[in-house]
Amino acid sequence: MLSKAQNDLITQTGPGTTGGRFLRSYWQPIAAAEEIPVGGAPMPVRIMSEDLVLFRDDQDRLGLIGQFCSHRGTDLSYGRVEDGGLRCLYHGWLYDIEGNCIDQPAEPEGRKFCDKIRHPAYPVQEKGGAIWTYMGEGEPPLIPDFEFLMAPEPNRLTFRVIQTCNWLQGLESSTDPVHTTFLHRRPPGTPSQRSGADISALRGTDPPEIGIEQTSYGTRIFAVHNAPNGKKYLRVNNYVYPCGATPSTSGGEGGYQGRWYVPIDDFNHCRFEFFYRHSEPLDKERLRRNRAENVGPDNRHIRRPENRYLQDREELKRDDSFGGMGLHFPSQDAFAIESQGAIQDRTKENLGSSDIVITAVRRALFKAIKQMEETGEAPFLMREPDDDRFKDFICTSTYIEDDEDGPSYCRRVLAARAAAG
Repeated sequence: MLSKAQNDLITQTGPGTTGGRFLRSYWQPIAAAEEIPVGGAPMPVRIMSEDLVLFRDDQDRLGLIGQFCSHRGTDLSYGRVEDGGLRCLYHGWLYDIEGNCIDQPAEPEGRKFCDKIRHPAYPVQEKGGAIWTYMGEGEPPLIPDFEFLMAPEPNRLTFRVIQTCNWLQGLESSTDPVHTTFLHRRPPGTPSQRSGADISALRGTDPPEIGIEQTSYGTRIFAVHNAPNGKKYLRVNNYVYPCGATPSTSGGEGGYQGRWYVPIDDFNHCRFEFFYRHSEPLDKERLRRNRAENVGPDNRHIRRPENRYLQDREELKRDDSFGGMGLHFPSQDAFAIESQGAIQDRTKENLGSSDIVITAVRRALFKAIKQMEETGEAPFLMREPDDDRFKDFICTSTYIEDDEDGPSYCRRVLAARAAAG
C-alpha cells in the first residue's frame, strides 16, 4: 500500500512534476519507425501531457516540435513539408526540425520577427525500429545499446499500442510474474500465437516461487516453476530504469522482449514492444498477423472497456481461456490494468507475499527519484559509448539444476561470462 503522496509522485508525469522530470531524464520512444516513413505525413504525438508533432523534413531529417503554431495556435500536424521544415497552413509560418521559425511569408521584408520565436522542439533519433526523444534538461545521455535495439533487422520488430490507464499500471503488470499463471493460463497443447511455444508444457500451471535482486539498471526478477516434466523451469526478467521491462519469452535462451511504458498523459500510455531473437530471424509475418487480429487501426486493442473486452462467459466455463477473453496476452493485460481505473488508487490495495516484485520495483523507483533530487542525476544514465552497464544483465527462461535457484544460476552464468572475457 502507498500513501496518496507516494502514489501521486510516481504516477503524475506532466511538465513541472517530479515524476515527469524523472522520466524526462531518459530517452523515451514515441513512435514505431514504420509509422513515420520517408515522405509520410506529420504525426501528432502526445507524451507526458505535451502535444507535439513528429515529422520528416524534405531532407528526411526527423523533427519533433510543438503541435500548435506559435502564431495563432493552428495544428501543425496538417502542415506542408517543404523548404526545409514544416509550414503552417494558416499563415505559412515555417519551422525547421529544431523549432526555429525560418519564414513568416505574410510579414513584410525587414519586419519579420522569426528570430524572436522560440517554438518548442526536442531532439529525436531512430534506433531499434523506434523513434526516440529526449525531453530533459542538459546534455542528453545515450540510448543504451539494448540487445533488442542493436540486433540485425531480421531479428527484431517494434510495435506500439495505446492503453487507457496510467503508465505505472502497465509497467507493474509486465514485471509481475505471478499473474501469468492465472490471467494468461491456456489449455495444455495450445501454443502461443506469438512465440509458437506451449507454455503449459514448459512451466506448468502452478504459481512460481518468486525472488528479486536490485541491480545497477533496476531490478532482476526470478520466477521458478515446477515444470510438468519434473524439472525446475526458471524465468529471469528485469525492470529497467526508468519505465522498461524485459520479459523472457517462451523461446527460452533464444531471445526476449523489451517493453517500454511511456505516458501519453496521466490517464493513458503507450506500450512499446520490442520483439527480439538473437539466435534466428523472427517470424514477422506471424507477429504482424497476430497484431492485426487484436489491435485496431487506432493502435488500441480491439478488446477494450467499451465492449467489455469481448468476454465470452461460455469460453470461460469451457476453460478455453482463464478469463474468457481469448488468447492474446497483451489484450488480457490491458483488461487487468485498464479495469483498475485511469490511475490505480494504491492506498486501497492489500499486497501479499507474492507481490515482492511489485514492492521491489516501487522501491527502485522511489530510490531513483530520490537520487535525482539529491544529486541532479538519475541512475543508469549512460554518457560514454564504451560504458558497459550491461555486463551483469541476464534475461532468459531455461531449465535449471535441482540444487539451483535464480540467484545461483545467475552467478554461474556471470562467472562463465567473465571467464570467457
